[in-house]
Amino acid sequence: MTPSVRVRVGVAAYIMRNTLPGQPELLLFAHPDCPAAPIQVPAGGVDAGETLEAALHREIWEESGLTNLHLIRKLGVVETCWIQPRKLISQRHYFLLTAPAHTRDRWDHAVQCTGIDAGMVFSYFWQALDQNLNLLPAAGGAFLRRESVPELFAGAMR
Repeated sequence: MTPSVRVRVGVAAYIMRNTLPGQPELLLFAHPDCPAAPIQVPAGGVDAGETLEAALHREIWEESGLTNLHLIRKLGVVETCWIQPRKLISQRHYFLLTAPAHTRDRWDHAVQCTGIDAGMVFSYFWQALDQNLNLLPAAGGAFLRRESVPELFAGAMR
């Protein structure tokens, strides 16, 4: 008998804004209480019975406080297989969204959920990108390329 494989489904948000024409920025956050933690984008799990889009908007709200963002498109899926301590497949669905240009430049937000990150404070900031920028860990930056999200690299094309 083959052991069962658990599949954990998650979502991640590349949220951009344009404060000046041709200079898009990506929303990122740091962990002020854990400086060794990598820079990240809002992301999290999909609850049973929840659609990917519903999970995406819920996770963004829980982790950043942002609402009413415009979904542009799904970018793709990154699948990772973990063997230890048991076999687990993680499927993370990445989406591109836009926030209004007047969204605050920086803010801290305490995570609003009952999960493992409940109450953690995330420090948000906007970052302009260029073709050589590698801010996120490998999986988090999976679609952070000019070919995948040309809208984010508009300022670097000059």
